[in-house]
Amino acid sequence: YGLNYVALRYFNVYGLRMDIHGVYTEVLIRWMERIAAGEPPLIFGPGDQTMDFVYIRDVARANILAAKADVADEVFNVASGTETSLNQLADALLRVMGSSLHPEHRPERKVNPVQRRLADTEKAYRMLGFQATVPLEEGLKELVMWWQAQRNDQA
Repeated sequence: YGLNYVALRYFNVYGLRMDIHGVYTEVLIRWMERIAAGEPPLIFGPGDQTMDFVYIRDVARANILAAKADVADEVFNVASGTETSLNQLADALLRVMGSSLHPEHRPERKVNPVQRRLADTEKAYRMLGFQATVPLEEGLKELVMWWQAQRNDQA
């Protein structure tokens, strides 16, 4: 149809206003609930599976950069470009929440066999000027503060 487009491929987005009640609630929400209840975060498998987490503020900035960019018919990865294992993620979340718990490992599930997720963000940097700037622990701190406020509002 001759329409110009720019497509953004989001990786593991986390942050304020995540779905905290849905069926497909993210692992971070489930872990925060367990940690707040004094239970360890559950990791299925050895915990060396990796993901590429990107904070919502970076995602919003990527959208603005893409909308303003003089590009068309392109697809860009929106991610941090940093590989984080589930073990690293759980440890960071436990630190942020001030917990001395340790992750509990259970047998690996065969639901999602992808062991490694890492985005190549070079094209987004080169053509849009996008690079994620929010470090994981900073984003987790903001997420935890928001989540705790949501819980307090519902109590």
